[in-house]
Amino acid sequence: MAIFGTIEILKKQTQNAQLLKALDFILKTDIKSVFAQVTPEKKQTIEIDGKKIFAIFQSYSSKLPDDTKIEGHKEYIDIQYIFSGEERILLASEKDIISPDPYNSEKDVYFPKVKNSSNIQLRKGDAAILFPEDLHGPCCCIDKPMPVEKVVIKVAVN
Repeated sequence: MAIFGTIEILKKQTQNAQLLKALDFILKTDIKSVFAQVTPEKKQTIEIDGKKIFAIFQSYSSKLPDDTKIEGHKEYIDIQYIFSGEERILLASEKDIISPDPYNSEKDVYFPKVKNSSNIQLRKGDAAILFPEDLHGPCCCIDKPMPVEKVVIKVAVN
């Protein structure tokens, strides 16, 4: 089940050493200086523990709900941290799938169609931990599209 809140709250909600390492990365990194090198056309990836834990810094404009795709992962847990801006993340479960999508193992992603979703809203300083069972539609605007700077940390399941 997805959990969300500030980094400090998330640290209290997990005992998993890999997730704690990823959350500490957010707290200890000069995120502003990394984003100085990021544009909508150019993401920045930083390895924290090789391919087991890595961070993707991205800048984009949030999307309207109809333009937001639900996605799922099997090999990685996502930690999505909002550095600036705000967004809504749509949430669904595998029981909500009405049209499956082939899994792309190279990119660890699939895009099923779902019948129902709920959502969480993240604002500057908020984060969400999304497990493989948490289908999610990130980058969705809350009221209207706006610029967002977000760090997505991928934590290998095994």
